[in-house]
Amino acid sequence: MTKRITIDPITRLEGHGKIEIFLNDDGDVEQTYFQVPELRGFEQFCLGRKAEDMPNITNRICGVCPEAHHMAATKALDAVFGVEPPSAAKKIRELFYSAFYATDHTTHFYALGGPDFIVGPDAPASERNILGVISKVGVEIGKTVIACRARNHHIIKMLGGRAVHPTAGLPGGWSKSISADERLLIEQTARENIEFALFSLQAFDDLVLKNSGYVELILSDIYRHRTYSMGTVDANGQLNFYDGQVRVVDPDGAEFVQYAPKDYAEHLAETVLPYSYLKYPYLKQVGWKGFEDGNDSGVYAATPLTRLNVSEGMPTPRAQEHYERMYTTFGCAKVSARRYAPIHHRLATHWARTSSCSTPPSACSSWRPTPRSRAMRCG
Repeated sequence: MTKRITIDPITRLEGHGKIEIFLNDDGDVEQTYFQVPELRGFEQFCLGRKAEDMPNITNRICGVCPEAHHMAATKALDAVFGVEPPSAAKKIRELFYSAFYATDHTTHFYALGGPDFIVGPDAPASERNILGVISKVGVEIGKTVIACRARNHHIIKMLGGRAVHPTAGLPGGWSKSISADERLLIEQTARENIEFALFSLQAFDDLVLKNSGYVELILSDIYRHRTYSMGTVDANGQLNFYDGQVRVVDPDGAEFVQYAPKDYAEHLAETVLPYSYLKYPYLKQVGWKGFEDGNDSGVYAATPLTRLNVSEGMPTPRAQEHYERMYTTFGCAKVSARRYAPIHHRLATHWARTSSCSTPPSACSSWRPTPRSRAMRCG
């Protein structure tokens, strides 16, 4: 008789979700369903509204990442009105978005994804949260994490008009300028963010990479899925969070397609499944084959890890050092002069999230690929 296991709700995410697991008579997993039971009705909310309202409507999709939705809608308005923002406006937009990235990645690593590593996957669920992290690493480190979020949210509010659900985006521009005093504060915040990034990399090194059990978990087949990778790259093919071309590489690392963001509908499509309101995007040229791995499946991932998978390295020296270290640690061969074969071990996403910053290699541990890790490398 089939046994049904329900995980409801799924925590540590924005929105609502649950997982249904069905076991066969032998107790093995027969089928698993990820369900999003809430209606994602923003497309309908926006019908009949002014285009100029979109940055302030679509950013209500999420209270954790409203900056991303606000910026996407603002850049869409540029295209609708056929206007190009002046240089100063572009720089302020990217500065605003960088502050968002700093606080968003901090939130994910320490409050959402990190507790399973820092507190431990075997710890009681009630302890695998931000309070458990603080208990494990100490109050002073907890204050450092909170301080990082606080100073970057202050920058977001300063530049975006509000700390949550920003309002500054305009067609062809930005409604908030920067004073001389604000520039100095932003510069100081940026320097503090670099120091915090170095601290986080060291914390990941100490808490995860030096733990053989965690390394074994990261390298396990359970969390390895060979899919296409997607990310945005600049004119040099290097990682860019704010602008550039969308690049997709296949599971082996060969470039599959590169296109301007405005042309996304030529390359991507969506499907729906009967058990969830969530839409499932896929590569049009390959087609929807269900949740299958490999080159013949149109499934792709767009994550901190896949952004590195598609990149020809990093635009700053410290970040490049960590980019190199992560891929050589996984035993990845190069598929071009500067780009490595993709990493498909999904738990490496946590490392990729912290490796987008930088620190000298000497500050890190000496974990090196074992024969097992090389055998399970990127491909």
